[in-house]
Amino acid sequence: MMRKSGTILQDETLKELLTAEAQDTIDVRLSVMNRVREIHERSSGKKTVRRKTGAIVMIASLIIVLTSLTGLAASRYVQILNPKGEVIVETKEIKEDAFTPHAKTYHEMRSAYREHVLGMLKPGELVAYYVHDDTLNAYDTGNKVQSVYKPMEHSSYEAFEKQLEMTKGPLFLKPKYLPQGFSFEAGNVFPSMMEGEASLENLKRLEPEFIRMAETSTSDSKLFIKPLSWNTAGSANARYANGEDTINFNAYVRKKSPSSVTTMHPEGVFVEKLTAGGQEMVYMEAKTEEVAEAHYKHKLEWLDEEAEVFYSIYDNQNSTLSKSEFVRIVESALK
Repeated sequence: MMRKSGTILQDETLKELLTAEAQDTIDVRLSVMNRVREIHERSSGKKTVRRKTGAIVMIASLIIVLTSLTGLAASRYVQILNPKGEVIVETKEIKEDAFTPHAKTYHEMRSAYREHVLGMLKPGELVAYYVHDDTLNAYDTGNKVQSVYKPMEHSSYEAFEKQLEMTKGPLFLKPKYLPQGFSFEAGNVFPSMMEGEASLENLKRLEPEFIRMAETSTSDSKLFIKPLSWNTAGSANARYANGEDTINFNAYVRKKSPSSVTTMHPEGVFVEKLTAGGQEMVYMEAKTEEVAEAHYKHKLEWLDEEAEVFYSIYDNQNSTLSKSEFVRIVESALK
């Protein structure tokens, strides 16, 4: 059972952030999908998740519309075009921190609350929450109500596949070839943020209700929570493992609008286009000693316009897989 929302936060880091000097009101337009993919990759690509201690928040259906970020390297990007000549996937290099100092403060405050709410949930629970704090809400006046979901991690592919089917999840790819020692370890399905109670539209509608709740509350808590229900998935991931090595398959629902998917990679990552299984993809490779920020060694990403799904597949930073072996795994899923 989820603990009551009146719980007063004890996190000292959070207290320090909340008592810091208030900043000027800033419109922080953090990309929904930028956050989604960052969480997917951070949580599924590191060993902390295999111990089930990683933070997993709401995973949105794929509408990747990245807002302007400072420090993009115009000379380091790759594009994929569809038969109409339209750019459908492009990746750009981040040479500097994507956050301004104020946005970073906002991000840290939001993350601290998100982690706290996540810790209150049982697997399968989805909630909306509101923090009644002027300093925090000044950073993002249009997105005061947030959502967080704690997934039910499936240890069998059959159970994972069943939830995908029940929630009308994205078309998922299963590799037909895996190197010796690799096997399915875990799968997760996440609610859509574009449909149902978890949609951004519905969260906005809940804002007046949360504010009234906060203003009439006799509790000292600034945090207010409301359970949500869902039946439509927006994304899913599956992890295959062999000891310390992992291969992560991620699929995100991506409707036909907007017209392109934009992703980011750290400075120093090698990027090129390649074709596997008849599908043009963006390939990224990071050498551990050169790109400390990357959490992977190999990564392949592409958009299936017909299926309306964006795929991102990657291994772990210290992977023992070669490029050819990694590509072979991905290609087998397309056959």
